[in-house]
Amino acid sequence: MKKIIFRFSLINIVLGIVLFLLYRVIIDRFNPPDTTTLEKFYTVMDVFMQVVLSSLYLVAIAVSSLLFFLNQIDRVRNNNYLSFLTFSGIPLFFVLFVGVNVALDIDQYDIIPSSIKMLLGFSILYLFCTVVEFLIFRSKIKKLNESL
Repeated sequence: MKKIIFRFSLINIVLGIVLFLLYRVIIDRFNPPDTTTLEKFYTVMDVFMQVVLSSLYLVAIAVSSLLFFLNQIDRVRNNNYLSFLTFSGIPLFFVLFVGVNVALDIDQYDIIPSSIKMLLGFSILYLFCTVVEFLIFRSKIKKLNESL
């Protein structure tokens, strides 16, 4: 059981690192050329926001990967809802939080910074991956319980 949980946690960490690096590469490609002082200031603020958001994204992925180990507890592992929360709870909260912020930005300002849109897109992708991991994990646990 511990090997299965460790393997899924390791897969999730690798997936998180790949998504983080891909997020950073794509965000770095979006920097427009600076022409005026105001645009240079905007670019510096945008880079700062990108660093903060990507750091927050990396921390959320790391914490989410550590929560997989809660599945070693029988009560958590045997309850589908609690097991789902260990896999996708933090990514789901993150998607909802960023999604609400995007909706509020659209409502108030009619614009969304590109880094926020990218963060939302990658968060949804990560959430999708954790749901798929959860479904595979549940099928492996079901097979393991049937063989015992």
